[in-house]
Amino acid sequence: MKRWTGPPRHPGTLTLLLLTLVGVLPGISADSRLSAQGVERERQEVVWPAAGILEISPDLRSRLGLFPEVEAFRVARLLLREDGTAILEIESMREGRLHRERRLLGDGELAGFRSELAQRQAALGGRAVFTREGRGSLVLGHTALALSYHGWAIPQALDMDSNQAAVATYLLTAGASFYLPYRLTRDRPVSDAHRGLSLYGGTRGIATGLFLGDLLVGDGRDGEMMWERDDRRSRARFAGGVVAGMGGGVLGFHAVDRWEPTEGTAALWGAMGDVGMVSGAALAWIAGPYAEEMVIRQDGDFVYQESRTRNRQVGHAMTLAGQGLGLGTGAWLSRHRTYSTGDVAVLRSAAVLGAQVGGTAVRAAGSDEGRSIAAGALGVGIGGVVLGDRWLREVELSRGEGLLVNAGHLAGGATALGITYLIADDIDDHPVLYLTTSTLGSLLGAGLVWRAVRTDGRLRARGDFGSRDPGSREMGVHWEVNATGLFLGGPLVTIRF
Repeated sequence: MKRWTGPPRHPGTLTLLLLTLVGVLPGISADSRLSAQGVERERQEVVWPAAGILEISPDLRSRLGLFPEVEAFRVARLLLREDGTAILEIESMREGRLHRERRLLGDGELAGFRSELAQRQAALGGRAVFTREGRGSLVLGHTALALSYHGWAIPQALDMDSNQAAVATYLLTAGASFYLPYRLTRDRPVSDAHRGLSLYGGTRGIATGLFLGDLLVGDGRDGEMMWERDDRRSRARFAGGVVAGMGGGVLGFHAVDRWEPTEGTAALWGAMGDVGMVSGAALAWIAGPYAEEMVIRQDGDFVYQESRTRNRQVGHAMTLAGQGLGLGTGAWLSRHRTYSTGDVAVLRSAAVLGAQVGGTAVRAAGSDEGRSIAAGALGVGIGGVVLGDRWLREVELSRGEGLLVNAGHLAGGATALGITYLIADDIDDHPVLYLTTSTLGSLLGAGLVWRAVRTDGRLRARGDFGSRDPGSREMGVHWEVNATGLFLGGPLVTIRF
């Protein structure tokens, strides 16, 4: 007869199950609490818009006598929550550890803080506290514009016959294009947003002026010879480029003073203006104003046939209207969320990739008509902008990360073209093949780099540093290229699942 002496000394199945539940349930509960927590998003704002100061540096803090109670001061920045609450965040480094102090500011307190900054600036004479990180590149950029366009366009617009006068005008224009921006920005803030939008206005203003000059010149006058008409049109174009280019640079600078955009917002306006201008020109070609037609002309007793643009005035008007619509779209987007300079770089790649996909798809479908291909590129290109904006909503990329995506885009397309050329060896006989492989290569190159940079960008935007386990891996296929395998005999490609 067996007597029961109590539970066995080794755990059975039921005991292990109970122990497992005891250990797992708290973890599940903790995960549920974590997932239930709300996410607070904050964006950085300009601390002192009147002076173009984004952050208060140790040097500026010392000169203005700010935050004397904070030891080992590093930086002070202004953050804005989604509900409009302003936070002044002050960083310091004490005993090798980072400390952060966050002060909530109401509307009156924020206005008072900025008023105090202005008073301290006035006591110092003002000039020493202006931010000038964009001044050097702004002056250099406008000098380069004079050397590359304005210097030789002015003699052409004025129809100078003397080589000496033309050379002197070129050199004087280059000198003035340095001195005037240098002198006019001596006593005022020049941020990176000033530099970006001023140079955008200077460069795109030249293109706008070329269109306007050609738009305002008629096709011809009674008794006017063909060479006289072409010469008049050419001088009008050059003059328009000079006037609109210089005026655009000034307007771009003052637009930053008026609306106080960040560097990323200024870059977004410019990018959408470019997309609008290209779209307007493509639409003008598709609709017909930019289409070519043959006409019969008579020059004295000589009768000849030439090709001309069907209605260039309407085409130019559509192009410029597209640019204006693009600038307006950029302003609208910037009111809904903040773009960084890296985000704008990726948005440009998204637009170009969309155009590549649309044009390639139409060509691969069997159409070799230029207007059809342009229509496909235009439609999918605009779709690429929309998708790019959606992908970038949760990400804030740095300038370098955005440029990496652009580089991956270009390198992927070039690599695919190179491989295709080695195989096919004749571009003329395989146009669809080259278009398809280059588009796929661009998509692959940009996509791989985008995947590499987007995680860090998302964490930086949400402020969730450290929330992801460094040892964890995302689901999917991961592959690595081992360049040392060429020399050491190891594997060239490693694939992990």
